[in-house]
This record gives sequence, structure tokens and C-alpha cells, in this order.
Amino acid sequence: MKLSETTFPDSFGSAGQARLAHGLWRASALVLAITPVGMVIAHRSSPTFVGVSAALALAAVAAEGRLRQFLREAGSVLSSPLGIAVLIFSGWCFASIGWSEFRMTSLLGFGEFWLPITAVFVLSLTLAPQIPRGMFKILTGAFLLACIMILVELGTGLALRREIGLRADTFIFNRSVLTLLMLVPPLVAWYLGQNSRGWLYGLGLLLVFAATALHSESDAAVLGLIVIGLVVPFGWYAPRLTCGLAAIVFLAALGISPIVGPVTSSVMPASMHRLLASGHSRERVALWSSFGAAVRKQPFMGGGFNVSPHMAETAVAKKVPAKQRRMLAIGHPHNAALQIWTELGAVGAALALGIIFLILYYFALQPHPIGTMSLALIAGAAPVALVGHGAWQGWWAASLGSAIIWLIAVNRLRSETAP
Repeated sequence: MKLSETTFPDSFGSAGQARLAHGLWRASALVLAITPVGMVIAHRSSPTFVGVSAALALAAVAAEGRLRQFLREAGSVLSSPLGIAVLIFSGWCFASIGWSEFRMTSLLGFGEFWLPITAVFVLSLTLAPQIPRGMFKILTGAFLLACIMILVELGTGLALRREIGLRADTFIFNRSVLTLLMLVPPLVAWYLGQNSRGWLYGLGLLLVFAATALHSESDAAVLGLIVIGLVVPFGWYAPRLTCGLAAIVFLAALGISPIVGPVTSSVMPASMHRLLASGHSRERVALWSSFGAAVRKQPFMGGGFNVSPHMAETAVAKKVPAKQRRMLAIGHPHNAALQIWTELGAVGAALALGIIFLILYYFALQPHPIGTMSLALIAGAAPVALVGHGAWQGWWAASLGSAIIWLIAVNRLRSETAP
């Protein structure tokens, strides 16, 4: 279905159904576009925005009478190699709840992670083919407003939050900044494809975000931005080679995860620890060593999905050396690869690696500049996942997923206007 540049199609069904579907499509896109602002106000809210957007999109599909078509398309995507790989991985995640010592925690974590992913999957089939050009202006405005809100709040010592009685810790914006980091690649890709001056707009957005990240306490966001800056030139001029190198990097990252703590401890000098003191590098290395020790006690199947918050209370924790046991109470290893090993074992790690390889394969087949910006997205997300937040946090899955939706929309709009 071809779209106009500024409106959603409304040439189906009765006039009443057309108006209803038209409004639902616009509402769905608008909710997704304002996610950056929502994340500044409530720093775990991205799953809500993605979920509401998906519900509105499904309602629009129903108003058009296309639910059966949607189900056929969903079945076709899920029967693809990547779809099958994701289904197998999710099945292993669910099965692991059976041997978790804290099944309710595992079940809640399963829902927190997989519900936003399901919503993103729905949006990829429904909203992504419908987003009009004009919605990127709203997304840009929301992106810039979110940056301004963060800079003003940090510049005033969070005075507004203190005044109205909200949580006023400066690290409160770390999740917001990481959400913005994920939106940089699709926005830059969009502006690069507009006109000869598009790169100026993309550069402007990049500089505004860089200022925001540097003023925040999110070292992970700064690291992600640096990695993006290193990967983009290689991805632009040698996309397939870059995808191959990325596959090797991911293989190494997942492969050494059980011993990443001891390895990092042996190669990282004290001067580097002093430089990275604000990022708690010593604590992270100790944390990785402790969880790595737990992995080596149950390497094949892991302790069960999302058991990390209670790892210190599990039977395997008693097998970990006493001096390392205390760090198991932190909540998670702050390394997604190590968390996968801890909870899902070697089987889960192999399945996750298979998914990553398939994603990189599809990235290698994409045209410029979408392929490059897709690599930029995964390049920005990877260091965050390896040094930052828990693997199954719903806000992270939703924020990364929303960026993917915008990239899909950019790719579609570029193909529709290609000569």
C-alpha cells in the first residue's frame, strides 16, 4: 500500500471505519513518537508507550478488517530463520522457569522482557508500514525536547523534581539518555536521506545528544556513542566486512563471559581503574568474577530465567568461594552475555549467538545508509548491554525495539521514493 507523504491511507471500508482507523493509526504513531519525553518524566515508561502504541495499531488493523491478514503475515515472519530462532530462544527462556529456584521472580521477569518484544513485533508488522514522513518531525521534536529537559534539570540540580516531590537523584536520567542513544541512528538515517543539507541536521542532533550524554551520569551512553562513531565509517565503506567483524566480536564476548572477570582483572591496570572510577570499574570486575564463578558451577542449563536478583540465595551460591559470594547479592551481573550464561547456560548462550548472527546477516543485505545505521544501532546497544543494565529489563527492550520500528519506517519511505 502506497502512502501519501503526510497522511495515513483512508480509502478502505466505510467512511466511519476509515475515519476511525485513520485516527487510530495517527494515535499509535504519536504515542511511539513521544516516548523520549515520556522516558524523561518516568524513566521506566517505554514499555507502556510501546504497548499502548501496539494496542492502537491492532485496533486500527481491526477497524480495517485486516486481522486475518495480520495473523498470516505474523506466521510468515515467525516461520523465517530469524523468527524460528527467536521462538526457540523464548521457549528455552520459558522452560528454564521450571528449574528456577525462584519461579515467581522468573515468571515476572519473563513477562517484563517478552511483552515489550511482542509489542514491538506487532508494531513492525502494523505501524512500521504506516508511519508517514511528517511523524519524523514529531519524533525529532520529542528527541530535542527530551534533551533540553534533561540538560535543564541537571543544570538546576533537579530543582523542579524536588519542588513537586519527585525522585531527584541525578542518575535518574540514565535510562532516558540510553533511550535517546538508540534513537540517534534512525534519526540520522532519516535526515541523511532527505536532501543535500540533511547531514547538517543529523550532525546537529548528534551534537545535542552528545552534550546531553556528557552532562548525564550515563557512562554507558558515552561509551555507546563512541563505539557508534568508530563503527559507522567502517560500516559505510565496508558493510559486509564490518558485519563479519561484528560477528567475531559477539562470539568472543559471549564465549569469554564466564571468565570475563578474571581476564579483565589480569589485563586492566590500576591507572585504568582510577580513570573509570566513576563507572565503578573495580566493582564491576568483582561482580563479573562472582557471577562467572556461579556459571562454572552450572554451565549447561543455568539457574533459570531472571534468577539473578536472588542468585545469592540459590543453592549454587553456596558452591561459590565465600569471598565472592557477597557480590552475588547485587541483583544482576551488569553484563547481558554473562547474565545469559548465568540463567540460561551454554544452551541459552548458543541460541542468543545464533540470533545475533542472523541479525548481522540481514544487516549485511540492507542498502545504504540503512545498513550502516542498523550496524550503528547494534554497535551502540552492545556496549550498554555488556557493561550496564540487566539483560531482561523491559524499558531497555522497549527502547531498543522502538528504535528498530523507526529504522524500518525509514527504510520503507526511502524505498517508496527511490527512482
